[in-house]
Amino acid sequence: MKPLPLWVDGRRLRALVVGGGRVAERKVRALCTAGVRPVVVAPELSPRLAALAARGAIEHRPRPYAEGDAQGFQLVIAATDRRDVNDRVRRDAEAAGAWVNVADDPRGSTVLWPAVVRRGAVVVAIGTGGASPLLARRLRERVEQALPPGVAWLAARLRRLRVEVRRRWPSDPARRRAVWACAVPPEMLDWAARDERERIEAHIAACLSPCAD
Repeated sequence: MKPLPLWVDGRRLRALVVGGGRVAERKVRALCTAGVRPVVVAPELSPRLAALAARGAIEHRPRPYAEGDAQGFQLVIAATDRRDVNDRVRRDAEAAGAWVNVADDPRGSTVLWPAVVRRGAVVVAIGTGGASPLLARRLRERVEQALPPGVAWLAARLRRLRVEVRRRWPSDPARRRAVWACAVPPEMLDWAARDERERIEAHIAACLSPCAD
């Protein structure tokens, strides 16, 4: 596989998960975190999946997988404990033009599940192309240690700054670039790691000042 990293808006994604056990549970929880409300086809659900269904976070269709279930979905995940069922789901999904992820079968998948670190709007996804999920997990642990929690606040603050900069200088791209070059120096990550929010705010204010030039 030659992976193409993409960021997908989960709120617009139609996803089907086939299976109701522990493997399906991990996939469903990741989808829900990304804003997806997946459809889950399975005769029975694990307790955690049942709780999600009770809250309306997922749509449960309590029956075995049937031909045609993959139609209308952009992403289909085969997560049962039966290889023959997973293979049938994969074939149907490919015929329907959907991306497909088959649990524990990277060669049979067009989409692989990365190891993920989330800090608010900051998302780091790590993959090995199916070579070693354990290596991806170890790398994720390193990234978790290196990525300070303050990055979440910083990303939210810079989102607001982006809106303000566009509002102030809608027809001056050179000025906008200059503000951004000033506002986000390399050391800002260190300030965020130390939770120095007042320092960050003062620095941003100085960059927005008419005297910043």
